[in-house]
Amino acid sequence: MEYRPVNNEENDTFEGQDQTLSPYMQFETQDESTHEKQSKWSHQKDLDDFFVRIYQYHQKHGFFCIVLSEIFGLIQFIFIVSFTTLIVQCVDYPLLFRSTPFARNITNKIQINQVIQSPKQCLHHMHLITSLCLILSIIYWLYRLCRALYNLLSYFNIRAFYTQALDIKPNDLPNMTWHEVQQRLLIAQRTHHLCIHKSTLTELDIHNRLLRFKNYEVALVNKGILPPKLHLPIIGDIISFTSGFKFNLRLILFWGPYSPFDQRWHLRQEYKIHSQREALAR
Repeated sequence: MEYRPVNNEENDTFEGQDQTLSPYMQFETQDESTHEKQSKWSHQKDLDDFFVRIYQYHQKHGFFCIVLSEIFGLIQFIFIVSFTTLIVQCVDYPLLFRSTPFARNITNKIQINQVIQSPKQCLHHMHLITSLCLILSIIYWLYRLCRALYNLLSYFNIRAFYTQALDIKPNDLPNMTWHEVQQRLLIAQRTHHLCIHKSTLTELDIHNRLLRFKNYEVALVNKGILPPKLHLPIIGDIISFTSGFKFNLRLILFWGPYSPFDQRWHLRQEYKIHSQREALAR
């Protein structure tokens, strides 16, 4: 049997991507490149916030509705502050109710343009308390604007996750239930490894992260640590859990700088020491 060396001309037929790679090899290469493009979804640092935004993106019916909601919220705040300032500061009530001698001598019907003062007059006669309220309102509106921009950037990232990782187009989102989105999210965990601690996720894992703060609040009430009751002398005990009380509670427990939780879901190390619990509770 004679052996002959393979010529370079024959080797040239194997050069190039289309000729060297079989269909199976090409598919694996494409899959690896696709995985590299989508690797930005893997190992989410704040998985709680990520899942909450995924849920809110579905409940708020997509990115376009969220943008409109943020814009109308900012416009609504401007309208409320402007209208309140107009009613409190820029209306000549003595002329409107004819409580001055000059107003009583007016025999004609008082027009709206006579009652409402000009912007220059409003600024000239503006009280100190009104000025402070306007300054605080402007600062709060700027804070809401920054928060709205941050939320829109975050939801734009969630929109890309829906489109690329979950394969849910914006037009298909209104026709899908949360259960269907959740099933695709469980499949995405196997592909993109959203959670680094577990290879697979269940519906219970997602629900625990979505309801982490609410479950903690319910546990505080059920254990009697935080009884939402007010004792009135004649009526007795009444249940009172207002929105302001809930906001202050979350600010103290979860959001504030002195909250017992680090990064909103890890208990601080000093709270795990039994000898320091009484001092920290004060």
